[in-house]
Amino acid sequence: NLGYAQVNFAAVGNLDVENYDHYHSFQIQEFRRPEFEVSARNETTGPYFVGDHAIVAVEAKYYAGDPLPNAEVSWYVTTSPSSYQPPNWSDFTFGHWTPWWWYYYDEPVYGSSQYQSYAGFTDTSGNHYLRMDFNQTNIQQPFSVIAEATVMDVNRQAWAGSTSLLVHPADLYVGMRSERYFVERGSPLAID
Repeated sequence: NLGYAQVNFAAVGNLDVENYDHYHSFQIQEFRRPEFEVSARNETTGPYFVGDHAIVAVEAKYYAGDPLPNAEVSWYVTTSPSSYQPPNWSDFTFGHWTPWWWYYYDEPVYGSSQYQSYAGFTDTSGNHYLRMDFNQTNIQQPFSVIAEATVMDVNRQAWAGSTSLLVHPADLYVGMRSERYFVERGSPLAID
């Protein structure tokens, strides 16, 4: 809709800033109807492991159905430490256990996110493919990969699509559980 609008920003995480919330107002003076649509997908099927690779793709096509060839593509890939728990194993903890009081400490549990950008052009079918190699050898936990592709046509209209995947450090996980987290000194703590 045309008229005034605002966007609210909320910082998340352990940041050294005074205000965690901010809003910005702006005015929408014109609306251009989209001329094409963009969708991103995983070309390769998981599970994905460190040492492997994955291929993601973005497709741009006009609403009439024709592909959008030779259009600028900008990829923005974010990798973040993550976690994994196999289905039906909710009693067990796999990887780092994060207690509810952890936010009082300053040091991060999982590490930080990394960002990379790539550029290219769609082919004659309106697709662009990006191969991502997972060559890091010191990874000890799963990490999440979000690949967002923005496609821009000759009219400088840009639309984006994204896809995500989870990369495992190994093909096996070790899970642990206990009936309780704390015991009196000298009392046994049974771990499964």
